[in-house]
Amino acid sequence: MKKVPIIIWPVAGIFLLLIITAFFLFKVPYLVMVSSTTSNLIPRESLKISDIKYSQDYKNGKGKWELKAKEAHFFNKRQIVTLKDVFLKLDSIEKNSFTIKGNEGDYFRESGKIILKGDVIGRSANGYQIETSLLIYRQKDESVETDKSIKIIGPFFEVNGNGLYIDLKREKFTVKKNVCTTVMGGVFDR
Repeated sequence: MKKVPIIIWPVAGIFLLLIITAFFLFKVPYLVMVSSTTSNLIPRESLKISDIKYSQDYKNGKGKWELKAKEAHFFNKRQIVTLKDVFLKLDSIEKNSFTIKGNEGDYFRESGKIILKGDVIGRSANGYQIETSLLIYRQKDESVETDKSIKIIGPFFEVNGNGLYIDLKREKFTVKKNVCTTVMGGVFDR
């Protein structure tokens, strides 16, 4: 058996280190590719955020709407934000304020339209409540609308029907069809 010269040991150690380094360098791009493809984003989704709060003034500072959600998915190409566990508050300095809650929602940024879906409950500060499965809020004309079945509960009445249109500016609502009203008691003024 031949004796290996001592000078070969450092060269062999350096060679071994180069082999180990080359092995890891070739494995790293594979690991990066795996981590980038295991994203939690939905297809065509640009961004996902949890626990969001967004507010915007309107009517030259005389009103404000505020949107809160547990989760939001932004789709930049379509200018849509999909929301989960949504809370919408519509405030006006001069008039009544409203809150609306829903399981899901869509906010269309270009049109300013917000659609709330699934166990939607709306409440006004003066004691009125709306229950339905879908509500559409249009920021431009300050209206709320649905074609689904609705229930409106007031201080001394209850209204059931199909479809609803609320003009928030004039504080008037219209039930579209199949209206059934129950008066529970109270004083009527003429």
